[in-house]
Amino acid sequence: MSESLALIVGGSGAAGQSAIQAFKEYSAKTGQNWKIISTTSGETQVLGADQTIPFIKLEEPNEAVTNIQKFLTKENLKVDYLIYTPARGNLGYPVSETPDKDIIDTAKFCFDPMLDLEKKLSPKITLGYSAYYYLPHLLTFYGSLAYIKKKMEEWAVQKPESRKIIRAGTFFSQSVRGITIILQRLAKSSPHPDLQKLMEEQKASGKKFGDFFIDYIQSKENESFAKKFPGIPYRITEANDLKIALLKILEGEKAPIVSLVGDWIWTEDKLPEMPEYLKNR
Repeated sequence: MSESLALIVGGSGAAGQSAIQAFKEYSAKTGQNWKIISTTSGETQVLGADQTIPFIKLEEPNEAVTNIQKFLTKENLKVDYLIYTPARGNLGYPVSETPDKDIIDTAKFCFDPMLDLEKKLSPKITLGYSAYYYLPHLLTFYGSLAYIKKKMEEWAVQKPESRKIIRAGTFFSQSVRGITIILQRLAKSSPHPDLQKLMEEQKASGKKFGDFFIDYIQSKENESFAKKFPGIPYRITEANDLKIALLKILEGEKAPIVSLVGDWIWTEDKLPEMPEYLKNR
């Protein structure tokens, strides 16, 4: 049986590692051979990958894409699945107050390289990761990332046969730890009422901000989706849930968006309801 190739941009993080595990499990289940290539910003080999492309710095997106192309061309490799995991952007302020510059800057890291790689590598499937950016609790502080996640979902819905999104609930990762630190620092001096209220709730809870923030997110996710899944208790999302979502896609899921929160999983073929200001940019 011929070998298929998965390219994972950002394989060291929680999403990347879950993708590697999904391909390995799918290969063991079906007998289909998958070669896994992963990028990393450093030089350490990515755990579970067959080969690692080092020093891919997405802060310089054009150079990063060129270096990925050079590696694949040198190795004579054709990509079947492109998995794009990076997520980093300006946040810590209400989505409604996001400056245009922040959207542009965030897209350069989180979105534009994925589009460029899709165009230049022509994979059968390109997959990115989204979040519940449109829910009120994230609209409070998610800033420019909300617009990028929306753009990713719009992109997927346009060509569901070759574009997929895993929209996941909050899970423990380096990105979430970074968001927590940034949010705590900015919220202390923020003039925005919603962020001031968040800090007041944190003080009243008696918890450290990191612990309070995770509990807060869990309560809001439970409030938002529990009615859709009566009889299935809420739990926080784990990396293994991302693996399950990708396996669903590998097995032929037709919908462009696979949404999940813990044990709750469902599919969507259009964007959710959201505020007009988010729709219009």
